[in-house]
Amino acid sequence: MSTLSKTLALLDFFGPSSLQVTAETIVERTGASKATIYRHVKDLCDAGLLTRVGTGSYSLGPRIIELDWMMRRYDPILVAGRELMLELAGETRLAVFTSVFYDGRIINTHIVEPSETFAFNFGRGQPLPLFCGAQSKVLVAYQTGRRLRKLFQEKIAGNPGNPFHNWSWKEFSRAAKKIRKDGYCITNAELTEGLTGIAAPIMQQDGREAAASLCVVGNDDKFGLLRRESVIERVVETARQIAANLGKRPVASDRRPHSAEADRDRSKIERGAVRISSRSAPKSRRKK
Repeated sequence: MSTLSKTLALLDFFGPSSLQVTAETIVERTGASKATIYRHVKDLCDAGLLTRVGTGSYSLGPRIIELDWMMRRYDPILVAGRELMLELAGETRLAVFTSVFYDGRIINTHIVEPSETFAFNFGRGQPLPLFCGAQSKVLVAYQTGRRLRKLFQEKIAGNPGNPFHNWSWKEFSRAAKKIRKDGYCITNAELTEGLTGIAAPIMQQDGREAAASLCVVGNDDKFGLLRRESVIERVVETARQIAANLGKRPVASDRRPHSAEADRDRSKIERGAVRISSRSAPKSRRKK
């Protein structure tokens, strides 16, 4: 592990139950020398990733807030898909998520909610259990070869807290293969009781791996007003459009995320403009 990796690994000590951590605690848990830990902590403080609070305690620093602000405005996936997500939420009145995979973790990076707010157990930035929930299943399924097997062995089968830890590799690989073949995934109540999710991959330009996933989430009442086949088709198509936009050269802009056009889309949501309904479902665009 490089010196930089060791320094950044100290950030893993911070979480909802450990908002402040002392250098001594890190020394005890890592077994590293005080001099080494204090040097790493100083580097993180100098970078603004940590800040000192009280005597010998540290918390996450202001640079993280600045980086979050930049992500909310200029993340390539959001630049490519923010308006499309608003359009999808307006048509379906379902919540729309983008999620990404990194370092064995899956997090929701952006959420567009309709006028009705759903109670999510996992919101923006909070890690999701691996292979639980449609967006998580899609991102795991699109890991390739040895990476997929290693992920299963270490993070799923090797984690007693994972609901699928009792699965065999054959069962898991069969489920992942089906998701890749279908091009989407549907789950019910895997992350939050009473909520259903439909997710599709946002593919890299080479078409081999997923850059992110796009997912719509709602309760039974909302899905009862929609033709599921049409929703699946719209999710898959929107994910494809976002992937196509990722391949375009980005245009620098200081426009606020909630532009006038986005506000108009939100007005459609509030007025209940549902186009993908059981009474007015669009004709399938799928080739026969």
